[in-house]
This record gives sequence, C-alpha cells and structure tokens, in this order.
Amino acid sequence: MIKAFPFLSAVALTVAAAAVGCGGNNGNSGSPDMAGSTASCPRNGIIPADLRDVERAGEGLVSTTFNTAPTRTAAWDRAATVSSILKQVWGRTTSACPALPAMAAKQVDDAITALDAAISAKDQKKAVYAANSVGLACPDLFAYFMPDAPKEIIRMDAVFRQVGIDAHFGDMAASKASTASLRTDWNNAKAAVAARVPTCHRVSNTGSVAMQIETSLTNLDAAYRASDVATVETESDNGALEIDTLELLFDCPADSAVPMTGVGAACDASKKCDTGFDCDTAWGSDGVSGKCAPAASNKIGISCTSTADCGTDSRSACNTEAGDAYPGGYCFMEPCNDIDVCPPGSTCVAIGGELPGCYKSCTVDSECRTAEGYVCQLFLTTQPKGFGPKDHACAFPCTSDNDCQAPLKCPTPYVAGNASSGKCTP
Repeated sequence: MIKAFPFLSAVALTVAAAAVGCGGNNGNSGSPDMAGSTASCPRNGIIPADLRDVERAGEGLVSTTFNTAPTRTAAWDRAATVSSILKQVWGRTTSACPALPAMAAKQVDDAITALDAAISAKDQKKAVYAANSVGLACPDLFAYFMPDAPKEIIRMDAVFRQVGIDAHFGDMAASKASTASLRTDWNNAKAAVAARVPTCHRVSNTGSVAMQIETSLTNLDAAYRASDVATVETESDNGALEIDTLELLFDCPADSAVPMTGVGAACDASKKCDTGFDCDTAWGSDGVSGKCAPAASNKIGISCTSTADCGTDSRSACNTEAGDAYPGGYCFMEPCNDIDVCPPGSTCVAIGGELPGCYKSCTVDSECRTAEGYVCQLFLTTQPKGFGPKDHACAFPCTSDNDCQAPLKCPTPYVAGNASSGKCTP
C-alpha cells in the first residue's frame, strides 16, 4: 500500500544497535580499540541508526520536493518537517562521531544550508539538488563503518536518482555523465553481486535484478539518443528500486544458514533464547516450538519521528509521517525474512512496492492506530520463503487492487468511517 510519495523504499543496510553510539577514529581523535576504532564507534559493518536516518531523510526530501512524474509537485510543508528531522539526526551523528570523512560531512552540512534557503524560497530545483546531495554523500559516510554492501552499490542508489533529476531540469549532459558513472560502478560491483545471488533466495527478484539493471542502463543510453526525458526519468526511478533489491541481497542470510544462537535460532517453551531475545512460538506449527526473536514487540507499530524512538535493535527504523507518508510515524524493522525474524507480536510482510519489513500483527482493526487511518490488513506470507508468521498486520487500507499483493484484490475501496472497506481479500 504505497503512499503519497512512493519514491521512498524500505532500505536494507543494517542500522546500529544504538541511536547515537558513533565516535570514530581517523587518526585524529579517540583511542583505537582492537578493531581499529574508538570504543564509542565500532567500525564493524553496522551503520549507526542516526546516520541511517540521515540517508532516509535525504531520500524523503527528494520525495517531498521532487514527488512523482509527470507533475513533480513539491510538498513544501512536508519537506520542511523532513528537513527538521535531517538536522536532528545529522546533529546527533556529528556530535557523537566527529571523525567521519571530512569532505562527505561538509557535503551534508552544505546541503542542509542549501535546503534551508531553497525550502524557504520554495525553489524546487535547488531543493531537489540539495536533497539528493545528502544521498550522494552517504556512500563515503557509510564506507567508514565497513558494511558488507559494496560502496558502488550504495552510491548507485543516489546516482540513479540524480540521473532523473538532471534530465527533468534540462541538463541532459549531466544526466548522461551520471549514467556513465553508473555503468562504471555496476561493472565494478557485478562480480560481487553474481557471487552473492546464488547464496540467497529469501530476497525476491535477485535472480533477475542484474539483467534489469543492464536493461535500465541500455534504455537510458537509447533515451539520450532520442532526447527522451520521460524515459530517462522512468529508468531513474526503476534503477533506484533495483538497487534497493541489491542492498537487501547483501543483508540476506545464506540459503544454508541454520542459526544455532541469536535471531532465528530454534526454540520452544523449555529452551530460553540468548539475552535480548524471546521465543516466538507463533512460528511453530505445534504451538510450542518457535524461533528466537528480538524482544522488542512493544516498539513495532508505535508512532515515531526518528529511529531513536523505535528501540535499539540493529534493524529498527522509523517510517516518518512527512518523508514516508505514514501518519504519526510508524516504528518497524528492516530487513526481515524467515531467519531475520520479527519481534513477537509483529510479522514480516511487504507493503505494496516495498521490501519486507516488520509490522505489528493484528486480528481486528481496533488493535491498530485506527484514528490515524491504519487497519488490520491481509498480506501474503508465502513469497519467497514463507515470511510472517502472521498474515495480518496494521497497515494502510486499500483503495484499488494495485494496493494489494496479487492475487489479492481490493473489493471495496476504502471509505472513511466504513469499517468493512479497504480490506484486501483472496
């Protein structure tokens, strides 16, 4: 059930276990620990939550200022709110982590200054360029923490957006140059992607995403020859979604993974899970056996303005009201699957057009935040590996069949005040 600004998608890179625990050591501050980083900033492949929110806010600002083709109408009030969130999470990041790469940090600082002026003046072009500049800075900021995903893949996310932005505002030469850089990054990353794809079938579309990226790049080349701006913008959006799949691929447990401890390990009422995990027996067909899951069920589905509101699990995230069009904000977790399971009381489902995330389980609407428009919605839990464990979660009502996962249908479009409307059905 994609909302008013579908440019945003659920992201897949792992966030930190704490909202502010980043320090850092580039040889000019702090004392390195055994891993070569300060104790307050372990560079262990986990992106700090506030820094992850910096990228989300940058994407949200592109979404709210650029919106969707063909109208591209900016939502300035929402943009101002997301800009405020960006300042908060970036301020916490730089305060706790002063040794981030200087050039990338300055790029975010400059983007925030430009956004203040552009949003105040309602200057769409300057606002969109400044917003995406935040995303373009993130690859270097993220690389500081040494995540599994290749830097090229992280960079391609923002560059695909830049391709469409340049074309829309009439700079086809810059758009073409960005596409050339995409091709270079893709050529450098495709071997790592090809090696990863056979290890995981928990992420939909990984088997064909490489070909889809090739097709997008080929279509972009043809669009430049034809001076076809509309196609450039379309392939820009397509490419960003394709990169989302690749990001999730690098967080995916291998097909052979059978965890003995931690998240996803088998458990039952007589076997306790590791500290910080509960045994979710909803996964067991016998009602006794289950899987060890994060002990954070009270956070999933609550309102939020940033990830700091959503707990300290490394997958916690906040879908905000302004940037993601979730009324009141919505705490969830990403990514999720049958090993990276959700906390008890929540379930792994895919909102229309997005990647799987943990949403609050429910059986009736009253268990959801109905005053803000959420309903107990039906989802499929069988693609590709039987995610769940429940098939109902607090989410958006449907307004058309496109809001439901095929072959589910929306027989009665949502009507405010009509409790039987907006429900996907088999």
